[in-house]
Amino acid sequence: MIFEELDSKMRRIEKAQDNLIPKNCFLCARLDGRGFSRFTEDNFEKPYDFRFYRYMTETLTHLMSCGFNILIGYTQSDEISLLFHPADDTYNHKTRKLLSVLAGEASGFFSIRSGTPVSFDCRLIPLPDEQSVKDYFAWRQEDLHRNSLDSYCYYAMIKDGMSRTDAAEILSGKKPDYKIKLLSEEYGIKYDSLPDWQKSGCIIYHKTETYNGTNKKTGEPVIYTRRELERNEQLPTGEAFGNYILSFLKEN
Repeated sequence: MIFEELDSKMRRIEKAQDNLIPKNCFLCARLDGRGFSRFTEDNFEKPYDFRFYRYMTETLTHLMSCGFNILIGYTQSDEISLLFHPADDTYNHKTRKLLSVLAGEASGFFSIRSGTPVSFDCRLIPLPDEQSVKDYFAWRQEDLHRNSLDSYCYYAMIKDGMSRTDAAEILSGKKPDYKIKLLSEEYGIKYDSLPDWQKSGCIIYHKTETYNGTNKKTGEPVIYTRRELERNEQLPTGEAFGNYILSFLKEN
């Protein structure tokens, strides 16, 4: 078989499983650290370590700047959610390209920063309307709230000498009010006073800044704009968080 015929045949086979994300929806990608429960257990303080948080926010910043038009990025625990700008059409939104490139970029960058080989998986979530976008991010933030509360209780009991099995059994099925009271009365930890990034996460977004400058050729004053990344670590919660997310859609 001549090369041209072979090339055409193999490319047809290769592209047979190509899927495209519909263009009439909002696209979100979520990346999760693979095996990060053991990785963080072996390398970082529990329940939270600022070094790990720094690596996650730096990885998110990298993903916001590596060739995709990302409207906002949200990180909590060992996961990152990216909301694509409605105008983004990178790789024509082929799923295999988006999944592999995003997972590769996150895995490579985090590995370099942390000095340990790690990997992220990636999934794509087409969201049909603005309400679904709002619900998605509210869901991920509530997931963080529940997990952070559980983690503080769990590791407080372990550090106090309780077995992992007993600690998990005590917390099983308990409501948030019980856990908050347990932390306060038994371990002197005021959950509401803990750092916001541990309870609410972090949003990184693009912001257009205006600067005064000078035209190098004429020497005349000029005003120019530059798109920069901003970070918000003091996020609202609940309904207010959902509305905060929607504000980015309205601005763009």
